[in-house]
Amino acid sequence: MKSNINKIEKSLKSLSLLLVLFLIISPMVISAQQKPISLAVLPFENMNGNPDQDYLKGIISYILIEDLSGYDSLMIVERDILETVLKEQQLQFTGLIDEAGAIEAGQLLGASFMLKGSYVFLGQDIFINISLIDVETGTSRTFSERGYQENTVHTLSEKLLKYMTGSDFSLQKTTGERTILALEQQEPGTIELFSYIIDARVFIDEKFVGYTTGDSTIPLIMESPPGKHTIRVHLTKDFGVLALPEVTFHDWEEHFELIPGDRIVLEDKTRHFNDRLYDIKQILRKSIKINIGSGEQNEIGHSIDFIDRDGQKVTMELSLNFEETDTPLHGGIAEVSFRYQDKDYSFSYFAPHGKDIDFSEEIGLIRLDIGLECNSSYKYELDYSIWRTDVWQGMHRE
Repeated sequence: MKSNINKIEKSLKSLSLLLVLFLIISPMVISAQQKPISLAVLPFENMNGNPDQDYLKGIISYILIEDLSGYDSLMIVERDILETVLKEQQLQFTGLIDEAGAIEAGQLLGASFMLKGSYVFLGQDIFINISLIDVETGTSRTFSERGYQENTVHTLSEKLLKYMTGSDFSLQKTTGERTILALEQQEPGTIELFSYIIDARVFIDEKFVGYTTGDSTIPLIMESPPGKHTIRVHLTKDFGVLALPEVTFHDWEEHFELIPGDRIVLEDKTRHFNDRLYDIKQILRKSIKINIGSGEQNEIGHSIDFIDRDGQKVTMELSLNFEETDTPLHGGIAEVSFRYQDKDYSFSYFAPHGKDIDFSEEIGLIRLDIGLECNSSYKYELDYSIWRTDVWQGMHRE
């Protein structure tokens, strides 16, 4: 009994010691985990030296700092504090500060990292280069991106955060596709539109810009500012493009993105609606000549499908067998087996010698046409076709 009590006492002492150690160490671990990373961002340097591009210093810095400030454990040194320290140490408040000066400034500020960057304006876009200096170790890491959008800077922010925190971030967004270049410095892009439609009206972002040339080998040439645009071509209500499978009628329209100074080539898909409807309506069309007694194959089979206007798949199987007969009249018989959406149908068609006879059957959303001709030379011709009945020419005007 006494032995058991001693064991319990020893266990309690061990637990007490562990508890004390936990209480001492835990705040240290939590403190270490929550210790913020401090970053000082030096002004960017305009490597072109052209004052007209100095506005980019503020834009790049603002986007970068806005991105990095969103991370709770990252503290950005305020600009006025940074400027004061640099002036006191007689260091230039500019991206031209060298690496040794950046480390010295970082130590005075208590910053973990110093960021110094530069950019080159290339006419169509910007090349941005960033050096991230670790103040404690004196080592530096370089990051660079080329582009002209806000997302170009967001990409750099993602790389910097990954390096400093070890975590992945997704900062690029649709609104970040906006250009950071001033309007007067954006070189326009060129659009070449090829169309065989004569004198159709062309709109870019719903603004009328000209007429198609009517020659499919000669483009309409237009200029437009960089960015995302929409081009639309309109002739009359008989022309445009079909949206499938629902079969609706629209002007041809296309979205495109133009970068500064770029050239893009587009092809107008506008066609006459009735021409397109005829192509869609016709599912199968064949014509064969049969010479009885020649040993040629007189049996034909097809497996066909299409998507109806509700987006549903329609399947069919067609089998035809042709034979010559003398009873009761001399002529030809076409035996037809047809399977539509898992339901079977059978038909038999006879054409007397010297006659040309046509037959039609409507099943579901299709019409089956059979044509038999028995000519005077005892040779036969079999025409057969399948047509959709849920679309028809002229329906765009109804």
